[in-house]
Amino acid sequence: MQMWMRKLAGAVVAAVLMPGFGMAAETKAEEEADRRSAAERVAKSHDEALIIGAARLITKQLSLTLARELLAAWGREAGAGAGWKEGVPEWADAEAMLLQETVDAPMAMLAQETWVKDIRTEYVSTTFAGEDSDTIANHFASESGKAQLAMMDWFMGEMTLFNYTYSGRFKYDLKGAEGELKALQKAAQARIPEKDNELEFSTKYREAFQFVACSPESRYCVGPRYSKLIAIPLQGAIIRHIDAVGLQIKAAMETRREAVRPFIDAFRARS
Repeated sequence: MQMWMRKLAGAVVAAVLMPGFGMAAETKAEEEADRRSAAERVAKSHDEALIIGAARLITKQLSLTLARELLAAWGREAGAGAGWKEGVPEWADAEAMLLQETVDAPMAMLAQETWVKDIRTEYVSTTFAGEDSDTIANHFASESGKAQLAMMDWFMGEMTLFNYTYSGRFKYDLKGAEGELKALQKAAQARIPEKDNELEFSTKYREAFQFVACSPESRYCVGPRYSKLIAIPLQGAIIRHIDAVGLQIKAAMETRREAVRPFIDAFRARS
């Protein structure tokens, strides 16, 4: 009991003599909340339609390719013969089952902008102070900022798709993903930047030019740092997220071998 009382007395004395500790913790919590709130404002400024469209297209194509590879391998191992291929009813039913059970839910999640906003918010909040994020968000709310933002969003969507095109994982004519391709094309058509002319753009939108045409060494010059953030680490995080979704689908699909067996057996029985 005496030990307990001594600890209590010590805590009281500490609270009286060192109130700054509690105040410092409270101030830090407020600063973090402000930083997060400002980062969310920046993230909210962006239009994620092209990134989402590209993510859904790539994920659907990856899923179709994987499903067809697995169906071919499982059929071959079961002795289904050369007739077991795309186009036969049992194959089509098995493919539809695989997509419904392993792909529909991840595709629905990718259709929501939350995952992109979360990535943006995290990277902005860990890179910029709240004041700097407010500066960025305020700029994006201006006429020049909106024009600049449209170009940033266009190029981020373009780079997302380019990553998979360059690595050979995007196939323009892959059957089964036509809906996602058309949706992305429709979204892109409505978002083509007004002008891709540096001189004309910098003249018409002087504030946008000044946002990036300043020394990145300056404490008050956030434009170059933000441009670098979205072009490299943030873009990479978006691609890694898409890849992670693909790996989850792959893992889930590989567990459906027994569920596919009845389709293969039905094909063999009528062949």
